Amino acid sequence: MTLLNQQVTSFVFTAASCVRDFACKPILFLHFFLRNLQNLCCSIHIFQHKLIRHRFKGHHTFQCYAFCLSSGINTPENSSICSCISGANGIVGENLATDEAKTSRELAKWICATDVSLRIIEDPGFLDLVHTLNPFVKLGIVKMLKAECLKIFKEERVKIKQVLADLDGQIGLSVDVLKTPACYEYLCVTAHFIDDGWEVKKWVLSLCHVWEEEDDVSKVLLKCLSDWNIETKISMITMKNGSDSENDATVKILKDLVQEKKKLQLNGQLFHVYCCADILSVIVQDSLAEIQEIIGEARDLVPCGRPTSFWYLTYHTLKEASELYSMGEFLKDDYHGIEIPPTDVWNKVGGVVKLLGSLDSAAKSLFVTKYPTANNYLHNLQEIRASLKILQEFDKYWNDMFLLLALTTLLDPRFKKKYFEFTSLKYEDSDGKLQVTAVLDAIQTLYDEYATTIDESEKSMSKSSASFEGGNGAGPCPKFKRVEEGCDSSKYGSRPKSELDFYLEDPVIPWIEDFDIISWWRASSSKYPTLARVSRDLLAIPISVVTSYDAYLTTAREVDLGLLSSGCDIMGALMCTRSWKQSDSDKD
Repeated sequence: MTLLNQQVTSFVFTAASCVRDFACKPILFLHFFLRNLQNLCCSIHIFQHKLIRHRFKGHHTFQCYAFCLSSGINTPENSSICSCISGANGIVGENLATDEAKTSRELAKWICATDVSLRIIEDPGFLDLVHTLNPFVKLGIVKMLKAECLKIFKEERVKIKQVLADLDGQIGLSVDVLKTPACYEYLCVTAHFIDDGWEVKKWVLSLCHVWEEEDDVSKVLLKCLSDWNIETKISMITMKNGSDSENDATVKILKDLVQEKKKLQLNGQLFHVYCCADILSVIVQDSLAEIQEIIGEARDLVPCGRPTSFWYLTYHTLKEASELYSMGEFLKDDYHGIEIPPTDVWNKVGGVVKLLGSLDSAAKSLFVTKYPTANNYLHNLQEIRASLKILQEFDKYWNDMFLLLALTTLLDPRFKKKYFEFTSLKYEDSDGKLQVTAVLDAIQTLYDEYATTIDESEKSMSKSSASFEGGNGAGPCPKFKRVEEGCDSSKYGSRPKSELDFYLEDPVIPWIEDFDIISWWRASSSKYPTLARVSRDLLAIPISVVTSYDAYLTTAREVDLGLLSSGCDIMGALMCTRSWKQSDSDKD
């Protein structure tokens, strides 16, 4: 006897009992009867009710997992359930037997698109939910699910590889080292680019275990580039500072390889990008080291939970403690018997808090923002530089990164050349004019390189088209030739104005706090087609390896525990596939 039959039988007996117990109370009988009838209807249409309720929730909730299960139902009602999900009405029949292979496939697709562990199918709470939706479903075992996830990864990898091959633009790489609680290290390689539709992409290409003595980072990276066949599309690489000698050697090997395949922009001056989040973390740690003794005492004075590796939390604790001291709060009876640090220590804390405050303000604008593109960095870091004149670490970073950050600032229509004129006056920078000249020369060189490349590509396409159409080789029409001669700059002693000239001469746009520069350039690409190509490649460059609150970490990022629990043999595949899938869902 099926569960549904049991429920029907129970309903009949309940109705009979109602007739006997409420014979003299028809209103109560009717109420009780209708309530039980409603429960029965809910049991019959359980899929329909739950799926309609959550049909717009995406694949990120357990309720929508019902859709994954319904795709594997081996009954004529299967199409009705799918129609129900898409918005049409459908009724589920009694036969809820499922195809285990199809169920496993749909479950694997869900796991590959969300941050859910493979082990979820062993979770009692999840199993209860699933069996409530369909008591007959069979989820299979982790081994079967893992095989399906690997299969999906291989299928998606073919598609992603083709997208990268067809990309008409440059790719930036970022390299990060993730650690596990057992102190194993994993090298994560991510591709950053803006596609032909002006969608920002951040795709993980590789996550592999690095054995410190056996594996050379440069060899791992070279293998990754070779596997994806993107050596000719790489424009730069972003790495954390780490050991300068090791990183410099790794970058040099990669740079030499890429230069064998293509000409790098500005002769490779932009190839090595130093992680901004990392340099801020170094400055924070050096500053906190000077007052290490009082940090523990401040946590005792200001309840803030257990110690954390996020430096902004430490900053807020010290800030609150310093403010309470300034207000004389620690002199009250509540703190009687607690040893309070002396005034000279609090003065030192105040200096560190001021420094961390400027770093925190810049970090929020750079990392915890809706549009963390490269054009946001220079003006925020300039504020830090003004308050950190004595810090050699930051001066070195500024000098190494100035050209790239200045180029992306120049391509921000809110700034252009005006920003450099403003900062040279505000900060009394004697080198300001020289820097502006160097930046303008660099953007002109870049523009000319792109214009030449695009022109050669168009000429090649034009020749192919003429050959295909059977052209007679007579050359351009006389009218077009006269136009070319009329535009010949040699006759007038100066070149005609370019897109770059018109862009720089156009007035800056009004200031917008959360400015979406990608959308602006997408809309302006018809007006400045060549300069838009330059912007598309430069703005995609990752100035930091990490963003969001990960940028506040003072220790290495850890591998997600859910990912780690799925097994070392599947971690890389899941991390890659999720970055590809989630990138698509963000676009939607």
